[in-house]
Amino acid sequence: MNIIELQKFNLTYPGHWIVGSDRDWTNNTSNMLSSVDSEFVSAVSSYAMFKPITADYVKQFHDKSKYERCLNSIYATSFVFSLDAISKLLNALKIYLSPPDAVLDLISEYETIFGHLKHIRDSVAHIEDRSRGFGKNKKKIPTNILSLGLFINERCFEITGSDGNLYRVELSDSTLLSAHKILQGIINTYTWE
Repeated sequence: MNIIELQKFNLTYPGHWIVGSDRDWTNNTSNMLSSVDSEFVSAVSSYAMFKPITADYVKQFHDKSKYERCLNSIYATSFVFSLDAISKLLNALKIYLSPPDAVLDLISEYETIFGHLKHIRDSVAHIEDRSRGFGKNKKKIPTNILSLGLFINERCFEITGSDGNLYRVELSDSTLLSAHKILQGIINTYTWE
């Protein structure tokens, strides 16, 4: 995927700064949205580097070094961590910066679509526990099937969460475009000049 193709994911701003009477609020909100943008760029970049697990890729896979073989897992993990970080930033925006109601609705929509990524991130971050079959607070995971970061098709990354459920994310245009639509909507809700 080349840089031109990635431009469809660019978030655009209708001005240089948010309009508002409280300078701290406008600066903090702008900074939060800038951090959201940076995390989204990281997710897009991870996606751009990811190679779908096609039959042809699998044939070549065995000829690669163990370092080359782990790259897709790194890209998938980075993708998840970035989209989950956006969730945390949006939550902070909601709690600390009193956004307009339309932004609150969009944050809820993001949580509905991407809230499950926290389970994937937590399992990746605590692989030492998941590998032994333990979840939060060192409780045994209520399942006999542990997925510790597998690709179950060309683009779908799966892992067992602390609660024993399987959580998946697809590294795809459609995943990023869903996030893009919400994030662009949030940006557009504010008044800019």
